[in-house]
Amino acid sequence: MKKVLCALLAFGMAFSLVACGGDKGGDNGQSSGASSESVSQSESTEESVSESESVEESSENSDEDSWEEFIPDFTSTTDAVEYFSGKTGVVTYNTGKDLTIESLYFDAPIYLGAYSENNVFTIDGGEGFERTLTVQGSGGGVVQANGGILVIKNMIIRNDTHFFNDNYYRDYYAEFGGKVRFENCTLECAVQLRNDAQAEFINCEIKSLKEAEYGVWLADGSARFDGCTFTGYRALKVHEIAGMDVVNLTVENCFFEDIVKKPAIAIDVDQEMSTTTISFVNCDIYNCAAYKRVPEETTNGRTEYVGGVDGFYERVTYSDDIPNTFTFTATDCYLDGAFFSFVNGEMIYDVE
Repeated sequence: MKKVLCALLAFGMAFSLVACGGDKGGDNGQSSGASSESVSQSESTEESVSESESVEESSENSDEDSWEEFIPDFTSTTDAVEYFSGKTGVVTYNTGKDLTIESLYFDAPIYLGAYSENNVFTIDGGEGFERTLTVQGSGGGVVQANGGILVIKNMIIRNDTHFFNDNYYRDYYAEFGGKVRFENCTLECAVQLRNDAQAEFINCEIKSLKEAEYGVWLADGSARFDGCTFTGYRALKVHEIAGMDVVNLTVENCFFEDIVKKPAIAIDVDQEMSTTTISFVNCDIYNCAAYKRVPEETTNGRTEYVGGVDGFYERVTYSDDIPNTFTFTATDCYLDGAFFSFVNGEMIYDVE
């Protein structure tokens, strides 16, 4: 029998959780009646996120009000409602269920927990259990911790958002922001990083499953990828949206294979006063697409020109390009089996 439980929690924001029967259950000692959960927020807050810290630093420097708790696999949603209500500190949620985060309002951030710079909220699906975290709804809200850092481990990330009247392209992207870290996750959807993102992807499998979607689009802030694999139609995109600034992207020990529509990274950094630094270190790029070579008129009348290196990168500039500081390097990488570095816009091939 299906059970539905909704709770409205008021502490400067609101969450509602909806439980529906039909989860697989039976793992980690969980009952077969395990349910999916949905978290939604109807209000945004204006709290800012502190400067980036590692999970370990956040744990060690927690103030006296912070506390640590390991949450077991829940067999009832009552426990989950109590869990999400106003938590702060260092908390690990060991989920035995598939989770759904529902976005209801356009550009309303979806903050988890009560505000604290010391928050370290970990959602751990459990190694080998293939739990899913799906972002759905019509709001276009950015999922992030309410201060501190959100850590997502051992989860499959999916997206089911829709009905964006403006910015239609955002239908296809699950949006995350602030300090967020993905560990051992599989991205089966496109992810966009916004809201001054300070993101990390560690040992993740990043799949671009639809022709028009990038695996990860960095629109604002910084990101680091370490030990990740990219496959599918498109891999990485760096494209600032109005008023945003991409500061830094580091890609190390990553593998790009059979990217069909684009090179390993597509770059469009044209906001005023941009100071973007992009670096690739010890990456292997194999059988990725060529960059396009001919200029074409954009919808706003500007002419765009595209340059780059086949398989490796594509860089868009415009006839009325805004001056910016832009640095792009690569060291100790492979492109279709050739060992190379990329310095000052030039490919340097080395013989091992």
